[in-house]
Formats: sequence, structure tokens, C-alpha cells
Amino acid sequence: MNPHIGKILNGYGLKTPRLSRPADAKLAQVYFVDDLYVLRSRPFETDTTARFEAERHLYGKVAELTGFKFPQYEPYKSGTFFVIEDDCFWTLHKRIPGHPLGSWFDLHRIEPAVNRRVLKALGRLHEVTKGFFDEKTIDRTRLLLLVAPALEKAPDYIGRSALVRLQSAFESVKKFCRSYPPQAGCFVHGDFHHGNILAQGDRISGFIDLDWCRVGSFYEDLAFTMMMLLRDYKNWSPAFRWPLYRGMLDDYGFKGDAALLNDHLILYALFDCAVFQSAHFDEAKAFFDYQKRFLESVCRTLPIES
Repeated sequence: MNPHIGKILNGYGLKTPRLSRPADAKLAQVYFVDDLYVLRSRPFETDTTARFEAERHLYGKVAELTGFKFPQYEPYKSGTFFVIEDDCFWTLHKRIPGHPLGSWFDLHRIEPAVNRRVLKALGRLHEVTKGFFDEKTIDRTRLLLLVAPALEKAPDYIGRSALVRLQSAFESVKKFCRSYPPQAGCFVHGDFHHGNILAQGDRISGFIDLDWCRVGSFYEDLAFTMMMLLRDYKNWSPAFRWPLYRGMLDDYGFKGDAALLNDHLILYALFDCAVFQSAHFDEAKAFFDYQKRFLESVCRTLPIES
């Protein structure tokens, strides 16, 4: 056992734990502990503790509004609900009943009926929480801060026409983020895909991995989820799949600005280039190479609206 993990678990009062790794844990340090708990880390940065406390407070309200289940963290021996060890921010929570609906890298194997259920749940999550939060709780900068570093590095691997499209999308989203009214704000999971969605039978029961949750615009979650589902890891084809795109809009119940949604989708396709470029799992280079081609395809297919 990693000595840091042993020290952390001792601090939680778990002396001789049985550890296992989830099959889909490629991008994070995650462990099942005695099949009862989930031990998970995230990078420790200057604002991590503040964001974690805001996260817990936010989804506590969302749980009350929606009935969905979210992680309930265990206290460490210090009395906090986290511990900082080995430059990482660690948390422990009891496993939420249910099973993940899939993994981000095998979404091509998911039945269409499951995808429809996911998109409908996302629509409900947004609709029930829309307008519930006031202006001071809205995070109008998180998406832009995530994407800006990736945009700076994009000229290293993306062609000129795609760069023009990326810059246009960034400016469009920045303008929108500054201007949408508070009543349009809703709960944003920030990493909404099948691996972070738990189900019991045919019913979606809860959500995990809330590192990027916030109050924001529904476009942020919807565009990210659509980007994930539009990737074709079965054939490794970057071709844009219009029938799937249109079907997802219907399943979600989309009634917004399609051009603005496309701008958000493009930014998330760029963001995942940065994620794979810095990742350290065995297949990371293959996923990065595919994501570059996928991003170029998305930029060609979703042109700048005149």
C-alpha cells in the first residue's frame, strides 16, 4: 500500500482496510475501501479548500431540491472533512447506493435508452435548480479560467482555421457569461458523464466527483456531456455525428441558442485536449491525438454564425 494512503486511512480510523481501484479510474486517484467507502484525491491548489467547502454547501441544497444523492464526507481525526497529504487534497465518503452507468472511454457501448435517461436527468437537474440561486453565488468565470490556458497552447497543435473558430467561441462565451440574468443560473455539475452518474435499476439515484460543480449556465453542463457522447472511441473517427447531436437536443429538451451551445461545445473539446496532453495513464497520447482530430472536425462542422 502507498504509505501516504495508509497514513490517511489511519487518520480516518481505518486500520486494516481492503483497497481496490475502480476500473475506470484513469484520470484520478480513487480507491474503494472495504467496499464501503470511496477515498479520492484532487490536486491541492491555493483555493481548493474554499472551493471544497462551497461545493459541499451547494450540492447540499441541490440534494434537498432534487432528491438526488451526493457524497457525504467523513471527518478526519483533525475534525476537517479532508486531509492534505503528498500535495494532494484527500476526501473519504461512504459509497452511494447504485452503480455508475459507464465510463468516459466506453460511452460508445452504452445503449441509446441509457443516454436518453442521462440527458433527461441533466435537464431535470437544471430545470429544478434554475433561478434558485442569487447573483453572488453564480460563478461566471470558472469555464473561461479552465479553457484560457488550453487556448494559449492550442497553436502548438491546431491549424489556423480552427484557431480562429476557437477564439470566436471563447469571445462569444465570455460575452454571454457576463450578461445572462441571475434567474438563468442553475446547478452545474461540471463533469457530467456516465462514470459520475449512479443508478439503481432504471432510476438515476445520485452523482459523484463534484470537483467542478458550481452555479452557472445550463450550456456548460449540456455542452460538456454532448461533447463526450459525440466522440467515437469505437471507430476512432473524428467525424461529427449530426443525428446523434440532434437526438441529444431532443432528449434534453433544449430550448436555447444553438449557436451559443456550439461555442460551449467547441471550448470543451479544446479543454479535453489539455486534459489528455497532461495526463499520465498508458493510453493518454492516443486519446490526445484523437481529441486533436475531433476538435478540428468540430471546428469545421460548427462554423461561426454570421
